[in-house]
Amino acid sequence: MWKELGFNANPFSTKPLQPIGEDEDLLIGRKDEEIELVTAVESEDEGIYIISGVPGVGKTSFMNIVQYRIETGKSFITKKLLAARQLTPVQPKDTPKKVALRCVQSLAKSVEIFCDINGKNIPKSTKEIIEWLSQTKIDLNLGVTILGFGGSIGKNKQLPGIDDISFEGLVEILETLSFEINSELGFEGSFIVLDNIENLDDDKLSELLISFRDTIFSTNYLWWTLIGQSGLASLIQSLDPRVFQRITSHIELEPVSSSELKTAVDVRVKKFHLESELGSSPISENLYQKLYKSSNGEIRFVFKYCQQICINFIQDLRKIAVSEKEYKEDPDLWDRALGRFLVKNQIKDIKASKILKTIVSREFTGYNLQPKEKKVLSIIGDKVKTRAKEHKEFSIKTMQDFSSNYLNKMHKQHLLLRKQEGRAVLYSLRGISLLAKEFDLLK
Repeated sequence: MWKELGFNANPFSTKPLQPIGEDEDLLIGRKDEEIELVTAVESEDEGIYIISGVPGVGKTSFMNIVQYRIETGKSFITKKLLAARQLTPVQPKDTPKKVALRCVQSLAKSVEIFCDINGKNIPKSTKEIIEWLSQTKIDLNLGVTILGFGGSIGKNKQLPGIDDISFEGLVEILETLSFEINSELGFEGSFIVLDNIENLDDDKLSELLISFRDTIFSTNYLWWTLIGQSGLASLIQSLDPRVFQRITSHIELEPVSSSELKTAVDVRVKKFHLESELGSSPISENLYQKLYKSSNGEIRFVFKYCQQICINFIQDLRKIAVSEKEYKEDPDLWDRALGRFLVKNQIKDIKASKILKTIVSREFTGYNLQPKEKKVLSIIGDKVKTRAKEHKEFSIKTMQDFSSNYLNKMHKQHLLLRKQEGRAVLYSLRGISLLAKEFDLLK
């Protein structure tokens, strides 16, 4: 489809940038934040870092490119750390042990991918751990861990199946992996990235922090990165001040500026357009800047709807062209002709806006919101932001009802943006809701 628009790949891909050289030039701006992170990394032998921001602001992409630069020596520092090529997702009902197991899986996978890319042999104990992760039990020699961390040398242990291993056993395995990455692969340490940590409710997050504080977070040669929504640092501070005191750096990623968004689009057009020096974005700057404003700067939101407009545009053209003789005789020729036409031309704003309204109307209708829920969204839009204790302004009797049946529910549906300030939580319209209000769909 993208060739019909003059591209060899999707310039509006919403996938996070990966820790690879091909994606490095797609990270726009963020130099100040990068300097802050790498300087903090340089200052410690291990550490805990927080990267927070609103959804879709590019937290994962930022972390992936920065850790790639650190691993390959392209950063501002000489210290080299193994990049986390597989992030550790955190789910709402996770126990500390389950998260710890995912950390082991993530670190082992990072070693496996690095060795495969660079033609290196996987270190002995790490290879055994990878085998253990795929089996029920295995005799594992933890001698390298004991040797590296002060116990008796050459101690053998038979690890149980994954379901039966203790939390303490997972800590030992992480120590083994970390030590071999340092001693056998020549890195000074490794990144482990916990993603979407705010998925845990306050009690679950507090349990995780307490369990990790003096165990996993104290593992030598590991740099921990916690990725979450705005306010994550203040939330951790309120839940466990002792963990907060150990945080080496906290970076709150603000949305890219409108000029940086334009640069991001220009870079992608040049990189992926079949006529790189002549091509232009199929979506006008006027329209994608409108999406930027509606989304509070969520670059993922902007790219998602730019992509959807392009898809619907091609669908509409094909429906018209399918009855034409020329298209029936040679569809590829017709597609190439369209691609050449759009090299210097864009989808007209009036057409793109009409498509956008159709997309938003269809998506918003799919939520099957009740009139009361639409009214709540409309009032929040007028107020700009609200909190649960303001329930009376929405003609809702209790704060609990407003919080559970409206704010939390619509946040989970991605209709509301949730921002944490300590224990206070503020809600505002997010992306699709803002567009729904603009297109008069909240009545």
